[in-house]
Amino acid sequence: MGISSRVREVIKKIAFGETLVPQEFTLGLPDPQMEISVWLDSAGALTDVTWRHSMVCAAPLTICVGFDSGQLPDEDNLSRVKLRLSRRDGAKQLLGELVLKAKSVVSRDKAHFVLFEPLSSKNFCLSKARLWTHYLLHAHRQWRHDNTNGIRMTFLERRATMVMFIRPHPIVLVSVGSKDSGNIFPMNLFGDLGEGYFGFALRADRVAGELVESAGHIAISTMPLSQGATAYRLAKNHTKQSVDWNQLPFLTKPSPEFNIPVPDFAVRVREMDIEEVSKIGSHRFFLAKMILDEVLSEGSAFSSIHGFYQSWRLRQIQERKKELAASLAVDALSKRGRFRSETARDIQR
Repeated sequence: MGISSRVREVIKKIAFGETLVPQEFTLGLPDPQMEISVWLDSAGALTDVTWRHSMVCAAPLTICVGFDSGQLPDEDNLSRVKLRLSRRDGAKQLLGELVLKAKSVVSRDKAHFVLFEPLSSKNFCLSKARLWTHYLLHAHRQWRHDNTNGIRMTFLERRATMVMFIRPHPIVLVSVGSKDSGNIFPMNLFGDLGEGYFGFALRADRVAGELVESAGHIAISTMPLSQGATAYRLAKNHTKQSVDWNQLPFLTKPSPEFNIPVPDFAVRVREMDIEEVSKIGSHRFFLAKMILDEVLSEGSAFSSIHGFYQSWRLRQIQERKKELAASLAVDALSKRGRFRSETARDIQR
């Protein structure tokens, strides 16, 4: 290593400490996750929406929260609410907060789905000094190389997305179609919305969303950590009409309800009917009804969190350097080859 390289490393150490980890950090966690609670504060009334919210699209950043008839705040209170993400353990430490404004309400049966846009964002995973140093680095990288793949997000939307990914998100494989004609691709913009409803988002300019809309039902498979690299290899399928199931690097089996091919290594399979599709900005948002939810294994699920939250997690561990090295190695193994193909970003598209 030359002198200039060593100087850069010293500067990085001073500026970032050990917080310079990948922004999308992958690891194995239980599904459903039990680390983070998500609460909606409407005029002081708190509602647990941990399993009642989903991201709808990236630009404009939109978040859906599901309510039953007795929970829906009135119109005035929906104009300004707070979404708070905190640890579920005894400390219940607040790690992130968004102020949201309602854009629209969709009602089905006795359920109501409110679409919100962010007004402000706070992230407490890092100190203010570290946080803004990261923001500057992020802005510099965006200026040098736009890695949003065509999606234009404001600075507020980017910061709010970082807060949303404090909550662990499994990276799943979506299967659509049949053994004769179908596709399988990764996804991690989704969430339960309550009352048996489920929301997920796919890039509006990708073939995958069209296939799901046409099919009317899908199977979603949660993967074990050991299969994390598979998700990145299949990201290119977002742009394909179909795949040759026999050429996949794993065996498949028919799902119990719709006979859709799903990976034989799936630890959880959820099948659902598509009830409504909306094109909102950069994404198609799908409102689906759960038909079957089958847990096949208790193993850890391949998941992603934001790097700021991973830095916070690691600060709680005494043998931090050892844990940091191990977690970085696992993350890198899952993403092997992603920068050559530049297709991993499609997981969130």
